[in-house]
Amino acid sequence: MNQLITEKDIVYMGLEKSEIDECIRTAMHLSGNIIDRSDLHARDELERFINVLMGEVAELMTIKWLHNNNKYARSAVNKTSKTPDLGHDIEVKKENTNDLLLCSVKSSISYKLSPPRILEICKLATKKSELRDINIQVYFWLTLSPQSDNNRVTVPSIRQSAIIGWFGKNDLKNFSTYNHESREAPADTLKNGRTMNSLLSYLA
Repeated sequence: MNQLITEKDIVYMGLEKSEIDECIRTAMHLSGNIIDRSDLHARDELERFINVLMGEVAELMTIKWLHNNNKYARSAVNKTSKTPDLGHDIEVKKENTNDLLLCSVKSSISYKLSPPRILEICKLATKKSELRDINIQVYFWLTLSPQSDNNRVTVPSIRQSAIIGWFGKNDLKNFSTYNHESREAPADTLKNGRTMNSLLSYLA
């Protein structure tokens, strides 16, 4: 893999109101129809909606960033499905061959860590079986105890979110488990991934 990801490498990608509205409409539909994975903790309706909405925002942010960099990208998710997703969110194309590549976009939230600590401590939110050709991590972070003259951020916010980086399908070899869950987690932290800018050279 390349050199370590630093805070300057992460990508901030704003969304217009119309784009956020689109994410909200999709999340409203999906949260009432999807079936949670068996290894996911029980979620009530509000938690499920927020989780789904973050996923929709993360997917759209990633597609928008790729389009802004003149790369092919389209959603690969059937938004009308009532079954668990297939583990990938976006289709992209490989440079030179135009072969389709499957891209997973994971969204997570931290209630206490800022981006530098997210890079140091947090991991790609995936199991080994969920790895796809390209695996992107988007993070939202809260600010519960801000410095003076700053507002608290107690719910997910576009302005406190970023596309952190990506891993190839074969980049992650070792998996352990989260401290509080039996769900698998990679041994490597996000700083050991690849920068988003490095992804552009792989894609058509």
